[in-house]
Amino acid sequence: RLLMSLLLVGVIGFQTHAQRQSPKSQDYVQSAVAHIQKSDLHGALPDLNKAIELDPRNVEAFFIRAQCFFMKGDGDSALLDYTKVIELAPNLPGIERVYNNRSVLRLMKGDFAGALKDLELAVVANPNYADSYSNRGMARSLTGNLVGAATEYQKALELNSNSPATFINRGILRFGQDNFEGALADFDGAIQMAPTAAKPYVDRGVLRIFAGETDLAIADIKKAISLDPASVSEKDPGFLSSPFKRLQTFISSHPNDARGYEARGILRFIQGRRAEATLDFTKGAELN
Repeated sequence: RLLMSLLLVGVIGFQTHAQRQSPKSQDYVQSAVAHIQKSDLHGALPDLNKAIELDPRNVEAFFIRAQCFFMKGDGDSALLDYTKVIELAPNLPGIERVYNNRSVLRLMKGDFAGALKDLELAVVANPNYADSYSNRGMARSLTGNLVGAATEYQKALELNSNSPATFINRGILRFGQDNFEGALADFDGAIQMAPTAAKPYVDRGVLRIFAGETDLAIADIKKAISLDPASVSEKDPGFLSSPFKRLQTFISSHPNDARGYEARGILRFIQGRRAEATLDFTKGAELN
């Protein structure tokens, strides 16, 4: 269900546009959609390739193929296909979603200027599309404009108050500003809306360590691992920083605050990295 949401939700305007496509090409698009409904990306891509071969102007095929590439982690191919959609149908209803999706890929590549340009175009195309403001908030945060980021997140939530991603992103921003109470409220909100998403449990767990609620923190982190073992990782997931990286940032800016070491030690201990955890706990004990 989540796969279908990520791949196909937002294909608005394509039905009208598809009437101008080659019927045979559209048959392959429909076959690809049937594969996606079964979570079969491997089977969907050949059908989409054939649809584009038969009709190089099939916007729907390019859009869905871009989504498939995105899900497979092939960002470069997805970027090319989103760009092709924009070239073929710049005034297509729902084009703001294409600009928005392309901005995410550009953020992942570190192209902040390109991402912000895409998001400006998305807002022009549809001023009421909340995701554009949310992602623009992330872009501003990554470029150091924290005040601007907070404004963008607020606008996104005014347009869509049920976005777990926006609450998570604002919570991370607030954590970086030492606004722990505000961050906790955001992570709580994200969990209420998306109880099976691992990320907000990790973020809330780290925050609870800072609040001295160690038992609750460990329960949150273990919950996150049960949902997605990769959620507690030192590897950055794309342009989103890992909990370890955010803790390192905190330690660098607060070298005499024991809580950063304690939080990192607990994460490492839960992972079974006891020697490294002991070093963190020892350093924390020296400080407090």
